[in-house]
Amino acid sequence: MNQHVAVPTSPTEPAPVDILRIDTAVSRYPIHRLASKGNVNINIRRKDPRGTTTLLWEVDYSNKYGQPGPLAYKLDTHVINRKIDEAGRPIPRVLKLGSLHEIATELSLDRNTTAVRKALLQNVGAIINAKMTYKASDKTERSLESAFSRYSVIFTGEKLPDGRRADAVYLVLNELYAEVLNAASRRPLDYDYLRDLTPGPQRFYEIVSYEMLPAIKYNQRAKLPYSEFCLYSTMTRYAQYEQVKKQMWKIHQPHIKAGYIAKVEIEAAIDEEGLPDWNMFYTPGETARRQQLAFDFGIPTLPRKTLMKPQRVVAKAVPQVAAATTSQLPLLSEPKPSEEAAVKLVEKFYVLRYGQPQLPTEREIGEAIEYLSSGEPWAEFLIAFGAQHGKEKDGFPNDFGGVKKLASQARVPFTAKRKELDQAALKQARQAHQEVHRAAYLVFLRELLGGKLESSLPGAYETFVKQEKSTYQFHSSRAEKSEMSAKIIENYYSEEVRLERLVRFIAENPTSGLPNFWQWDAKFNMKPFRPIV
Repeated sequence: MNQHVAVPTSPTEPAPVDILRIDTAVSRYPIHRLASKGNVNINIRRKDPRGTTTLLWEVDYSNKYGQPGPLAYKLDTHVINRKIDEAGRPIPRVLKLGSLHEIATELSLDRNTTAVRKALLQNVGAIINAKMTYKASDKTERSLESAFSRYSVIFTGEKLPDGRRADAVYLVLNELYAEVLNAASRRPLDYDYLRDLTPGPQRFYEIVSYEMLPAIKYNQRAKLPYSEFCLYSTMTRYAQYEQVKKQMWKIHQPHIKAGYIAKVEIEAAIDEEGLPDWNMFYTPGETARRQQLAFDFGIPTLPRKTLMKPQRVVAKAVPQVAAATTSQLPLLSEPKPSEEAAVKLVEKFYVLRYGQPQLPTEREIGEAIEYLSSGEPWAEFLIAFGAQHGKEKDGFPNDFGGVKKLASQARVPFTAKRKELDQAALKQARQAHQEVHRAAYLVFLRELLGGKLESSLPGAYETFVKQEKSTYQFHSSRAEKSEMSAKIIENYYSEEVRLERLVRFIAENPTSGLPNFWQWDAKFNMKPFRPIV
């Protein structure tokens, strides 16, 4: 199954980007129920092959105020996350949110302060039991293992920690939570884009953005398994494709219309438990690319809005992003080669040609800048080619100016050399990637041998077991006379030996349906290989 979704043209008047930076530790995991009714069980667990828990994320809530729902989610993501971002680092333990009326206005609730109060108390009552690791901003890996609430709330008139009476609604961050926020690396989101979405599409944006920005950088598609989206969004997970298609259509449509997604492709898969799953691939749209430009290069953004000022700032019409990448976004253009670099290039030619540098003329400097504008690798190759040609072919060129006439001749060997280097780099990158992820692939195969192979691919399982049995019988009959056969059957059915045997079986039977490493990497790996292009 490979589902393609056509997409309308991207918006012609993109609004400026208002950047919101959130943590990459706690915000990755769900806390709220996105459905308007009912309750969801938030319980995420992962174990390593030895059965040791490597990830635990459980959320319990107050029976009195109930599970935090869509409004509590908007309160956290639209108001509180913004206040945390604006506070800078280190984050103060006490944060002023504003009055209940101001918060209600920010959430488009008119003056429904009762709903705001309840949502605040629901968030306060959310107790998280976590065992996890996260990446800190200093590139180290840190751990969190505790049961905690994220913050307390102090309403107007109540006592603040310093003894003063609160003149507005304040949050007092839990010490452990504040420590995580201060240490964790952060990632950017488009605040105005986020706040215009309903809870389901908004949570999708928060989840898929982890993969969307790298996809833009490396000119790839973003990958999101359906099972992962459901797990981290608390959305219902369906087992039938027709239900999945209807559910995800509602999630995708706002992003397609906004130009964040250019194309959706869905491929059938199975998860680690042998259950039906679907890998969803997204081609980034112009809106996603515009966000990437702003995040990377600091394109001017909207002024930060404050509470009680929910009006949108209307941007004046600007040319399309595609047509404005040089005039509107000068930071994206390649810097002009320096005169110093040009002088060194000319001098290098004369050293290669005659064994000593020569003072360059103004014309030669201009030509060197022209070559460097096409890339330093090309410029270096061209002058080396010209210098060698001059030594071998009747002394031409005898000066830097003659190099230009050899450009067309140099292009073919340069392209071949670059291709050779690129292929070598790609091979090296693939080998490094395989070394890093081979252990995860073997975990996948080990789980198949644990019972999933027989249920998910009975034909392949039967063939594999038949070959195993035949080989075992052969060596068993020879064990008394052959030391090699005796050694083979000694640990023949141990887990590690069977695993090695399965790897060989997959290589020798490419049509068995069992994925080799690269097929597994493309469909099941959360961090598949992405060549830099």
